[in-house]
Amino acid sequence: MREHRSLVRLIFILFIVFCATSVHAAPNIPIVSYLRTWPIGSEPADMQEGVRWNADNIKGDLLSTINIAFALLDGNTIYIKDLDDQPGEVDPEVIIPAFTNLFDEIAKIKTEYPHIKINLSIGGWGADGFSDMALTKASRTQFINDVAGWLINYNLDGVDIDWEYPVGPEWGQEITSRPEDADNYVALLSEMRKTFDSLEKKIDRNLSITVAVPASTWFPETIDVKAVQEHVDYLKLMTYDFYGAWSDTTGHASNLYNNPADPEWGGWSVDQTVSMYMAAGVTPKKILLGVPFYGRAWSGVNPSADGLFQEYAEPLYEDGINWMDIKDKILTDSSFKRYWDNVAKAAYLYNGDVFITYEDEETLANKVDYIMEKGLGGIMIWEYGHDINAELLHSLNDAIKAK
Repeated sequence: MREHRSLVRLIFILFIVFCATSVHAAPNIPIVSYLRTWPIGSEPADMQEGVRWNADNIKGDLLSTINIAFALLDGNTIYIKDLDDQPGEVDPEVIIPAFTNLFDEIAKIKTEYPHIKINLSIGGWGADGFSDMALTKASRTQFINDVAGWLINYNLDGVDIDWEYPVGPEWGQEITSRPEDADNYVALLSEMRKTFDSLEKKIDRNLSITVAVPASTWFPETIDVKAVQEHVDYLKLMTYDFYGAWSDTTGHASNLYNNPADPEWGGWSVDQTVSMYMAAGVTPKKILLGVPFYGRAWSGVNPSADGLFQEYAEPLYEDGINWMDIKDKILTDSSFKRYWDNVAKAAYLYNGDVFITYEDEETLANKVDYIMEKGLGGIMIWEYGHDINAELLHSLNDAIKAK
């Protein structure tokens, strides 16, 4: 009887330990989410009320890595804007840690979820200064040393370089670029990796490097991405925003496969982007597939073909419409009907006037299937605040667990 009680006690203890470790375990494949440090503006007033997060909002058991976005360049050093520097008014009830307590919130996340990695993302859309910083070895060294100091001082696990873009088209941005960027981009990453390798021996922990890269042909044609992968943990493909406010017609923002009826991109897709980078020499395991937790929308859409690939009167929500608003204010509107493009494996909503391209449980499951089929490294999300209740994030994890 005593042996029986001891066995029962042992089983109970093991069960408790298993549950405790399972609750905060990392996903089966890497899921990396950006987490921005500024609010989303209101457009219109009853939507997009702001990204609301603090450490208590973060479902760290559903993530492997968080990228804090963004630090910016000031010469050859970096900084993070205080919310007080942001244009417009910030709702005092919006729960976004300002610069003064941002890293306190990060520390809380790491305490609650010891497995999770927190990286600092530098750059982003419209961020200037990369070309000048990367121009000489001396300027690159100063930058790398400054970044290393941030990682050590704030107990961060790595850096994400989001240079948009070396040698690249400005696409409406006022940024400096030059032909030398192609070589300097690779040199920056190579020198950073060497510095981090040396630093890791002193601090006894790993420091990662990732890069965000566009879904455009010119990048792997201009940048030696095969050389880039030798110095980074992952290349994060920004496989979204294929369509938006800038487009001539409606369309899918992140379709998995080409649709020959697509008039603007000639059938651009997630698959075409992945294939392009792999053809350029990037190993599949080095690729993180980008998924958007927001949609793109247009009004006054021509009703032909259920609104798909049609002209429109004006774009809506130029910064994107987040999943929370799609779920709570669009999917609950009986005038909208969900459509499925079985060629592109993409979903959209249309009510005879407004067209919305977006991600849902089915599109995410298809992308998980694709990641497994191609042997890719994992998933990158833009951005956690668009799905603050982690509904899409749960769908991603469920799809992964089902494999």
